[in-house]
Amino acid sequence: MRFPTSQPSSNRSATSRREKIAILGGGMASLSAAFALTDTPALRERYELTVYQDGWLLGGKGASVRNREAHGRIEEHGLHVWLGYYENAFTLLRRCYEELGRPPGAAMRTLRDAFVKHSAIVVGEQTSRGWEHWSVDFPQTDEWPGDGRPLPTPVESLRGATLQVLRYAMDWWKEWRGGLPDADGVAGQLQGLLKHVLTLRAPLLAGRAARALAEGVGSVLDRLRALARRDLEASADLRRLWVVLEFSAVCLIGLLREGVYGPSGDFEPLDELEFSEWLRKYGASDMTVSSGLVRAFYHLAFCDGGGAGAGLALLGMIRMFTCYRGAIFYKMRAGMGETVIAPLYEVLRRRGVRFEFFHRVERLELSGDQRRVDRVVIGRQATPRSGEYHPLIEIDGLPCWPEQPLYEQLVEGEALARHGARFASFWSDWTPVEQRTLRLGEDFHHVVLGISLGALPFVASELIAASPRWQRMIEHVKTVRTVSMQLWVTTPIGQLASNAGAPVTTAYQVPLETWADMSHLVPVEGWRERDGVRGILYACGQLGRGDEPVAVNDPRASDRAALEDIARGFLEENLTHIWPGGADSHGRLRWEALFDPEGRTGPERLRAQYLRVNAEPSDRYVLSLPGSQKHRIAPDESGFEGLILAGDWTRTGYDLGCIEAATMSGLMAARALGAPVSIVGEVPRKRAGPRVALPRYIDRPGEMSLRSPYVLEEVSMNALVLGARRDALGALLDRYLNIPARGHVRYVPAAPFVVLAAAFAGRAFSGDPEHRRLGYMPETDVAFWVPAWAMRPGKGRLIPDRLVWFLPHIFVSTGAAAAAGREIYGFPKSVVEVEVRRSSEHALDYLSLVGEVLARNTPETCGTRARILEVTRSNASPGPLRSVGDMIGDLVRPFDSSGEWASSLARSFTADGVTIAFLKQFRDVHHTDRACYQAIIEAKAAVRTVRGYGPIPGAFQVRWDDYASHPFTADLGLEPGGQKALAATWVDFDFVMESGREIFRADERGPLAAIG
Repeated sequence: MRFPTSQPSSNRSATSRREKIAILGGGMASLSAAFALTDTPALRERYELTVYQDGWLLGGKGASVRNREAHGRIEEHGLHVWLGYYENAFTLLRRCYEELGRPPGAAMRTLRDAFVKHSAIVVGEQTSRGWEHWSVDFPQTDEWPGDGRPLPTPVESLRGATLQVLRYAMDWWKEWRGGLPDADGVAGQLQGLLKHVLTLRAPLLAGRAARALAEGVGSVLDRLRALARRDLEASADLRRLWVVLEFSAVCLIGLLREGVYGPSGDFEPLDELEFSEWLRKYGASDMTVSSGLVRAFYHLAFCDGGGAGAGLALLGMIRMFTCYRGAIFYKMRAGMGETVIAPLYEVLRRRGVRFEFFHRVERLELSGDQRRVDRVVIGRQATPRSGEYHPLIEIDGLPCWPEQPLYEQLVEGEALARHGARFASFWSDWTPVEQRTLRLGEDFHHVVLGISLGALPFVASELIAASPRWQRMIEHVKTVRTVSMQLWVTTPIGQLASNAGAPVTTAYQVPLETWADMSHLVPVEGWRERDGVRGILYACGQLGRGDEPVAVNDPRASDRAALEDIARGFLEENLTHIWPGGADSHGRLRWEALFDPEGRTGPERLRAQYLRVNAEPSDRYVLSLPGSQKHRIAPDESGFEGLILAGDWTRTGYDLGCIEAATMSGLMAARALGAPVSIVGEVPRKRAGPRVALPRYIDRPGEMSLRSPYVLEEVSMNALVLGARRDALGALLDRYLNIPARGHVRYVPAAPFVVLAAAFAGRAFSGDPEHRRLGYMPETDVAFWVPAWAMRPGKGRLIPDRLVWFLPHIFVSTGAAAAAGREIYGFPKSVVEVEVRRSSEHALDYLSLVGEVLARNTPETCGTRARILEVTRSNASPGPLRSVGDMIGDLVRPFDSSGEWASSLARSFTADGVTIAFLKQFRDVHHTDRACYQAIIEAKAAVRTVRGYGPIPGAFQVRWDDYASHPFTADLGLEPGGQKALAATWVDFDFVMESGREIFRADERGPLAAIG
């Protein structure tokens, strides 16, 4: 592979017109932000990105190198295994590989070439009999993550978890019933609960039904627990089955009682309790809390010392066990550097992103009023001879990162080679060759701070001093040192722990508690038969508890010596539990089993292995301690103008230290700057309040423009499906969304129909604590709903990203509803008189809207009040009673042979919420043909409780007059004057109209979402 010798220049002539974004740090979050910010030609025309990176490596805690002085072997930051629910990270990387377009026959050409599915995990348990192994092989499927599909909805996840718990209970009962006749009485209760859950419609599995289900599961668990008081230690299999049952049931009961449902629920309130304390609160026994199952989480998340918040622990485990696709784990077929980081670098560079290597950020400096980052001071460590450093080398056709800089490309190369790669360390005494100061307005308009938390006290001290929120984050969000070890062995690994399937093993002796057989990398590293390498083992763990400050002096030499002592002791005393094939008859390591090209003997052979202590401030792992989540700062809430944050240390709602959290944070950072991104499994989070650059809104009595979110309770809605022309709907979306968005996002019709929905709310009020006290009003809303796909770039074409609904005409019964809807979201609401007649609780018989109309658009036309729309129902049925979902399937199927679009649309009628897209704008006071504010907004209407729903019998006729002020036929592609409904449904529910977000803002400086 040949690498280009100059930066892409297609947009250089437009550089002066583009907004400059300085991305500080080159970890996964920064690279994800850069990927999203350059994802379309329109974005590349708008932004000019520069990544400033210390040293010669990108990747942050995911960096890895190929050591050319040791046979080109892979040397990692730690043990990296991707989980099967990393939907955002896999999606981003899949699209990266597609764009990279490696030729047929190339190494790791596609995402599926780059990863291998893995389903075996072994958990260590220390019992009275010594170490025992709990081996589990998780089911595999033909699926792969990375297609951007949503995670299960909260209710779907809750229903699936309930069924799994009850099935575990059935399994346990079947094991016991032969020895305990009394257990037979539990069977009826179990079978009754199973039948109830299987027949219960998913949207009804909430509220009181959920709490009643918790009582039922708890009753079953109590009865089984009373029957199981004999010594469970007599059978390891039965004990483990009981641990899984009790753990799953306790988690389910707690989540039901706390009102938290599924992988997208709000888990943050649970985070105040430590995970083990939360389990005990809902009835877990000491046997379960101290089991390998629970300890495995603590070790995988490096939180064995200070513990973990219950909310994040539960969220992580729910996603790990119930949301994976294809396999629970995915191992990379090479190092993370060449599998993930190098492809992202290559694609971003092609897109025009500039990378300034050897640029260490020394500090961020604020403006005089402390409202914005005014300067970024950088120490340049070296000078590329050609003006640009080219970091990659090629090993067996694969672009890789070298173990040290390519000194021949650097003016200071000889001096740096003598100094060694230590110059990139936090504790380095290497003197920068130049100090650069980046200035606001000249070198950047926005800053993306992608440097990890441990380094912030050193590079962001001014920000910390100026902001109490930053001070709380630094005080409460902790980091911990980690260690890793890679062993190259001369004996085939064979069985690892109790499993011959190359498992990941965890919950063993700290600090090397997690191990993995990585022998699939032997051919990748190019070892031949005569070299003698037969297998590769990785191990990792945490060092300390997370309360140790960053060392003043370089601790790596002493840490390495300490790690060698730990490794030697572990290998001599405990290896037989992990790797029986490498141990002698006394359970100690056969030192000759370690590969050493220099032929050393005994423990000296450890010197040929790779041992690493991650003590650098930015290398330390970010912990998820109890109560710490609320002190994190979200990517778009830095509190300083123009500063966006990126990293797994930010507040994303999924605040665990992993590649998925880093990717989500990077995507959120890009979204804050106006990139149209979709984040799978995004968790709702409470915002920190108004952004500092926005003036406070002045409330005026009687104005009725209340703060969001808006809560609507006792809602009864009737929805009618009307066939419509796709070309008219496409023109509608172009006029009101796509043209104003200027290419930053594109919406297309999802189906050839619209929905006329009439919603009658008994109570509508502000969910803001201050405005809640103002009272409530009843409200009627009647609107045409247009289903649309928000598209994103795929391979050579646009593909659906997320389903939204656009409401071009909406009529309300109160001025309060009109004021808030128009001003906050951009709803085009008009106040009308509503007449309704019903003959049953759920179905309307007659609906009439009367309001102000203009029959024609002429200077002589006088506005008048007239009937705008009328709906009548007759008892005559147009055919078999059909659900809206069935009708949608029939309408969409000709355009979607796979049925996936139809399923998504149908689910939107019974899901836990829908997303609505708006054009929000205000006319300028002077240039009245212009908008002083114009933006594309999206907001979610989140369902709280569903009391019931179903199809409505009878035939519905909808009539309208095509007034110039209400051109339903032309706008929506409907029949002139009216038409019959294809299907109708009713639903009784409560919902919340959540705060929205700017997808794009027409503004010469860019979206204000970039302001803290």
